[in-house]
Amino acid sequence: MPTVILILILPFLVFSNGVEEVLYKTVERYLQRGNYIGALEILHFLGDYKNSQELYKKVAQFFTPPPANLFKEEPLIRVKIAQGFKNLTLNCGRGEKTFKPIEKTEINPKEDYLIRFDQKTFIKLPSTAKLRIFRYRGQPWAVALLPLETYLRGVLVGEVYLRWPLEVLKAQAVAARTYALFNLYKARKSNLPYDVDATTNYQVFKTSALDHPKVVRAVEETRGEVLTYKGGLIYAMFHSNSGGCTANFQEITGLKIPYLTSVRENCNMATLKWSHWNKNLPKERIKNFLKGVLGLNISQIEDMEIKRGSCGRGLLITLKTDGGSVTLPLSVYFRLEMRIPSDWFFVIGKSGNSFVLAGKGFGHGLGMSQWGAFCLANRGWDYKKILQFYYKGSTIKRIY
Repeated sequence: MPTVILILILPFLVFSNGVEEVLYKTVERYLQRGNYIGALEILHFLGDYKNSQELYKKVAQFFTPPPANLFKEEPLIRVKIAQGFKNLTLNCGRGEKTFKPIEKTEINPKEDYLIRFDQKTFIKLPSTAKLRIFRYRGQPWAVALLPLETYLRGVLVGEVYLRWPLEVLKAQAVAARTYALFNLYKARKSNLPYDVDATTNYQVFKTSALDHPKVVRAVEETRGEVLTYKGGLIYAMFHSNSGGCTANFQEITGLKIPYLTSVRENCNMATLKWSHWNKNLPKERIKNFLKGVLGLNISQIEDMEIKRGSCGRGLLITLKTDGGSVTLPLSVYFRLEMRIPSDWFFVIGKSGNSFVLAGKGFGHGLGMSQWGAFCLANRGWDYKKILQFYYKGSTIKRIY
């Protein structure tokens, strides 16, 4: 692992022992959510703390590409759609039935059906989807099993605007298919009872418009197509808006992934959603985080300094308080904890008891920018050109 960053940050770790331990414990929480990048970012930051280097190597193995030729036909994918519920009610043409998640159950209505959890949240599933109910990690879980290509329709509904150009939807379909197969392979290898969930922890899955003509066409016209690098499936990350320049995976985590480097979008992003934003970050929120989560004894937040990488995106943030300074990983950890739209921001002033932030983009910034793809498609780029722009050195291959 590179030592330059560690040399730069160690002098700032006035509160190091407690902070390092909290960060170390956060790794397990991130791994349970499938946030391998956040876990790797923290372990890279921790350096020699405890067995961080050993754990870093284990987490880094997750990003080893699965051989693309393993998938000869369309698989079923297991999508976690709920957990921690008390009752599950299924409604279809034949009536309604309520299940209590006491014993393992598999439901196969063979027609479209609606599921409600505790009479609150609900999801509609197609006739091709089976539903498994079981207990895992001390809670009831509901996992849908459905054909991958059907699942991808739900990802398009959840991840992009259907009014966008078809080439954007096709690019999203190929990236989402690759990402899903990558996670499916890793989950089966680890004997997990699910492959992905339906949230931004993986990729958003919604079933409100599975039969929308543009969705169907985008999935069917790219059926079986994936992104590969040297014969393996890539980890095809994507996000909402890069702000004009994507992030570099190696700068964030210390691990080199050739197809996840920083690229500048030669496109007019200025008018697109989330290209520019302003946000007030209350000092009280930062203080509560430092005291409540990190256990630091401070009463005042005085300033923030940011160490930057490619394009000016933030990598590390140093918080200056009345009790000293603490440096934290910014790209994933601090951004998520503080609910900041992206790591690419500047402190442009103070307003009352808040820092005023001006930033660019939304999301982690790695891989394909969805709004960037929209901009490029409007310039006449097809989906293959868009994908090969964002995932440098990758190849598009039809595997089934």
